[in-house]
Amino acid sequence: MDSDIGALLREGEKLSAAGKINIIDSGAGLSWGTDAWLLASFVRPAARICELGCGTGVISFLLAAYGKSGFTLAAELRRESADAASRGVKLNRLDGLVKVVNRDIRTLKHTDDDIGGRFGAVVANPPYISHPGTRSSDTVADDARHENHGGIDDFCAAAARLLNYRGSFYCVFRPGRLPDLFAAMRESSIEPKRMMMIYPDTRSAPTLVLTEGLLGGAPGLEALPPFFIFEVPDGSGRRTMTEKAASVYETLSFSDIKKAGGNGNAGDA
Repeated sequence: MDSDIGALLREGEKLSAAGKINIIDSGAGLSWGTDAWLLASFVRPAARICELGCGTGVISFLLAAYGKSGFTLAAELRRESADAASRGVKLNRLDGLVKVVNRDIRTLKHTDDDIGGRFGAVVANPPYISHPGTRSSDTVADDARHENHGGIDDFCAAAARLLNYRGSFYCVFRPGRLPDLFAAMRESSIEPKRMMMIYPDTRSAPTLVLTEGLLGGAPGLEALPPFFIFEVPDGSGRRTMTEKAASVYETLSFSDIKKAGGNGNAGDA
């Protein structure tokens, strides 16, 4: 292992590759996955982006490495995760492009000294589960799944405090909680503008939904065409990615989706 890289890793940590970047993996918590990659792909370029609950930094690093953000502020409550993300900034040579702050998203304000003003976009891959349910012995993973330190209403409220007027809030969530997400958005004056359902394949129910809302936007939601990750299984046990999914994974972009403000709402673009 390169000595410079080795100096950034703690005992028991390893690197996990994600496209152009590497993530520091301690073995605790949830590994980055499809939801993080698709959310980063759904985000359109902005000069300043804030990620709420960055974990070890995968989404913030992707946005910077693929040229989608001039500067990204990555906020993370867990000290250990924030430390790994900070070391990941150096590991990926993203100094000046990504800044990590060890903060509770429920306290963030654009006027805070370590925040530095408002943002053109705020991004979140929040916990999906609103009730304790079956708890994990891995507390990092448990916090990633469950709303132990803030629910979707807290994430939307934080986004509203940080966004420029008519700035975009991007979120990946579970389809079954879409009513909760939209209610929380509107409670914070963020109008849902675009949504895309994500399906494993054409025979399966959707497992994720990508959304974009605009702070102060006019009513009008555009349901984008469904996105299928894999072709229908052929019985061999192997999964073949669809041509569209392969393109998104290569480019970190849904290149053909419209800007928010469709349905004739040109003023929202």
